[in-house]
Order: sequence, then structure tokens, then C-alpha cells
Amino acid sequence: MAYGLKNWIVAAAGATALLAPLAASAQLGGTYRPENAVSTAVAIVRPSVVAVETRFKEPTLNDDYAYWQELRGARPLYGLWGTGIIYKDPQYVVTTSFLMDEAEYIRVILDDGRSYKATLVGKNKDLDVAVLKVDWGPDLSPTAPPMGNSDVLRLGQPIAVVGKALNSVDTYTSFGVVSAIRKEVPGTQKPTDQFLQFDASYELSFVGGPVVDVHGNVVGMIDQTVQDFSLTNINLAVPINEVVSAADRIISGDNKEIWFGIEQRAMTPIMQQERFAPEKMDVNGDGRDDNVDFGTLVTYIDPLSPADIAGIKAGDYILHLDNKKIKYSYDWDSTVRDFRVGQLVNVDFARKNSAGVWQRMQAQVQVLLKPEDKNKDKDKGTASSGDSYHHGGMSQKFSGRNRNAVFPHFGGSH
Repeated sequence: MAYGLKNWIVAAAGATALLAPLAASAQLGGTYRPENAVSTAVAIVRPSVVAVETRFKEPTLNDDYAYWQELRGARPLYGLWGTGIIYKDPQYVVTTSFLMDEAEYIRVILDDGRSYKATLVGKNKDLDVAVLKVDWGPDLSPTAPPMGNSDVLRLGQPIAVVGKALNSVDTYTSFGVVSAIRKEVPGTQKPTDQFLQFDASYELSFVGGPVVDVHGNVVGMIDQTVQDFSLTNINLAVPINEVVSAADRIISGDNKEIWFGIEQRAMTPIMQQERFAPEKMDVNGDGRDDNVDFGTLVTYIDPLSPADIAGIKAGDYILHLDNKKIKYSYDWDSTVRDFRVGQLVNVDFARKNSAGVWQRMQAQVQVLLKPEDKNKDKDKGTASSGDSYHHGGMSQKFSGRNRNAVFPHFGGSH
């Protein structure tokens, strides 16, 4: 997802402290000592944290880069800088995809100050993940940090954030706790299953850096700070399981945009009151009507898309995708995001008959490569690994396509 720096709120950096070299001790063995947990954990990951700098071909004065420009003074903005993490294969570095916008030249800088040219392998803008490839030379093989399991994180769990300073040399850290595990991001649209919220302060140049647990395992990647509806600043990180999934797909070349062809909206009570969604129907196939408290309304079908060919129509009400219950927007997003080109998806849905009664139906949708990627395959022989993966291939342009759309009026945007 492309977004501008206006969504970024620079968190207070007063709690950050310049690190001194530390020796990893019993922490590596899993021993937890509160008095040195943070310093030891940070020492484990510090050698794997790099600065990432980009340069533009031309000066950029776009409002999207206003914060960077302010930090640099009145000079035209010639690039961005942030933080990256050595990946499992040390020739790769993962960072945030935003740093790669408009980048003509990329370099990474190790903790000891040595810098190396990097090239962009690809990026996944939905998950804000970019993968860089670095030629370290024959005598250097940087160490990747241990990767944790973000699925087992708990509310209140202590964490530390690590990042590079604005000068791309010094390493800073701050600590706090996992203050929330969100399904959706306030003020933004993100398809991650679980978006980590943390209360540790950080500088703007930390973006792309690691969130680590007390044992030195990377459990997330610093992404952004947003404001919720109460104007409270919320620090967010992409869970490391999502980062790894996206990075592996980029590296393998399986980072292609898929075409499913459905736009949808999660069920609300108002939708049921207005009869855009069923209140009762035989959901379990046992012949008895059940209260319907999940599902999503199809608001638009792309013409000639896989869903269109399968016979799904605007106004249908989807209950399951491949037997997975769809209740919230993130259920849909996370499920569709994992689809692969050629995959056959079983869609369980309901449709009103001529008497206005909801009837349960099924269809099988074959996921296809998005048409523009097909053209790239034809022109280049293969799809570019640099193409961003799109959750569902669902266009948001409605102009001229109303014959396949339904727009119920129960508030909010589509």
C-alpha cells in the first residue's frame, strides 16, 4: 500500500539512548534476567542491523517527503534513509518498502561504518516489505539475527526497538511493551492478520528496523506511527511472520499480483436491517436456520474476472473462502493475500431468489495472474519479482462499471 509521510508521526526520541558494545551472555541460552534483558537482547541483534540510504535521480520536493526535507534543512531532498535487517540468507536485507520509493541508488551501511551498494529485489507494498540484495565481497558474510514467532506474542510482553540514527552511523534503542495486537490499523487499510502496536519511542530513521523480544529474537519490523480517532499516536510494526512470508515470496520470484475480481464489504447489523445481508439462514447445512453473524457482501465484480466467470455477482453474500469463515475485513484480506496463481478457491455464498429468500450456493474460482503481469510475462519472459503483491487484485476505480456494482447506503467508504 502506497502512503505518504503525512501518515507518519515522528515519535519522541527522548527515551532513546546510544548503545555501547555489549556482549551477549546467558540471554542466548534463554535465561531471562530483568536487569540486563534489554541490553543483552539488543546486543544479539545489533550486528544484523544496518542503515539503508537511497538517492533520487532528481531533487524531490513532494509533500510525501516533508519530514525528511525538514530534517535536512532547506536543501532539496535527494534521498531517504532508514534501517534494515540482515535476512536469513546474508546476501539479503529486509526493510520497509517506503524507503524504496523513487530510489535510483541504494546503499547499506554496517555497524562498523562500511558501506555497500545494494539493489532492489522486489517489494510488497501491502505489507510494507522490501528485499535488497547486497554484494558484501568475498571476505564478509554478515550474520542474520534469530527470528522469533510473532504468532505467540502476548499483550504486555516486553520488547525493544533498534534502529540507526539520522547520521546512518550510530545505533539507538528504546524499550517498551506490546501494547496491543491489532487486526486492523486505525486510520489506514492494512491486510496484516495481526499488526503489532508498541509503546517504545523511536526516531524516524528507525523505520525498517527490528522489534526484538527479551531473548534477542526479531518479532517485528518497525513500520509507522499513525493517529487513531482520538488523535493518539500509535506505533506499529509488521509481525515478523508476515515479513518472512513476504520476503520469501519476493526472493523466490512468487511475488506476483493475483486477480480474484471481487470487491467486498464486511457485514454490519445495518446491512442486515436493510436486507443487504441475511439475518437468518441455514449456515451449517443441517436444515435449520441459524443467526448469521459473519460474512461479507460482494459490492463489485470485475468484468471477465475469475469471480465473474465463476458466476458470482454483486449483491451475493460470501460466507466462506476455502472453508474459512469470513467475519471481518482482515479475514478476507489475509485469506485472499495467500492465494496463488492457478489456485482453485471454493466460495460458499448466499444469493436472494426471486422471492427475496437467501439461498446457499457454491462456486469454484480459479485465481489468475493480473492482466498487466501477463503482459510483462509476454514482454520479458517472466514476471518481474519487483512487482508488488496485491491482496485480491481488487481495483478501487468504479467509473464506468456500475452495471456490475452494488453500493448500499449504510455509511463509510467503499
